[in-house]
Amino acid sequence: MFTLQQLKDLDAVVTHGGFRAAARALDVSQAGLTKSIARLESEYRRTLVERQSSGLSLTAEGKDFLRQARIVIANAERADQCLINFGAKPRLSARLGVSIEPSLSYVPTVLADFHRRCPHVSVQMTHGVTADLLDALREGRVEAVVSRIPEGYEEHGLLIDELYTTEMAIVARSAHPKASSTSIRELMDCDWLVIGDPSRDIQQDASITELFLARGLTPPRSASISQSLFSAISILINSDHVARLPRSILRHPLTRNLLCELPVGELHSSFTVGLARKRSLLPSAELQTLIAMLASYARVTRISGAPDLAITA
Repeated sequence: MFTLQQLKDLDAVVTHGGFRAAARALDVSQAGLTKSIARLESEYRRTLVERQSSGLSLTAEGKDFLRQARIVIANAERADQCLINFGAKPRLSARLGVSIEPSLSYVPTVLADFHRRCPHVSVQMTHGVTADLLDALREGRVEAVVSRIPEGYEEHGLLIDELYTTEMAIVARSAHPKASSTSIRELMDCDWLVIGDPSRDIQQDASITELFLARGLTPPRSASISQSLFSAISILINSDHVARLPRSILRHPLTRNLLCELPVGELHSSFTVGLARKRSLLPSAELQTLIAMLASYARVTRISGAPDLAITA
């Protein structure tokens, strides 16, 4: 039977991208981590981690096992805090995952009202791309996710409510040499920027597959990936990179007049932002209030006809 420490060791190795980096982060020996994973694989006669010259990767079994392991780790940490805080006044919180578009205006606007109504509740936000946030939801690291919902997406065990529809755009710095481009083909020789998990294959990113591969075009000559929206904005403003981002970013105070939209005509730009949560998890009263306010704001904004949940600050 595996131990909780073995699960934590596997999670650390994957999170930090290798045994050496994980050992350094945890301040333990690399040999100890290697033996821990080796014993786990030996006991179950399964290969979980593949070591290659290009780095470390999980096998298919390893990916499935790690997903379940992270759920166990999260539950163990909650149980630990329950005993530590027993008898003390509980700290009320809500754990929310938020993707790029709703993090620009929609969620901050709702949170401002939520904190006025519930000043005693802390909201712990995790930012990322949809795939990573849904993984965090399944593993119990967040309680709800506000994110782009892929068209036709369904998953047993998740309850998904549509909130609003918004649009994407191809953006670059103002006065970009390709600022007047009207087709994706014209942008094949540009340096593209993708926001996401650096450990993922960049060629599998939606902005690459949908814009280039789905059209039978060669992927861009160079593609960079950034995990931080702020870092991505800085790169776009200070270089000739281009990216597919929510159109609402053009109205954000940090980017207004610094970024422009390229008039690419064939871009399929609309997508749905929704709220996802586990069917099996009963939300706390605090989370229920936040969910209700998120839904109410989206509904009111749709009725009022406010374009693309525009930022007015």
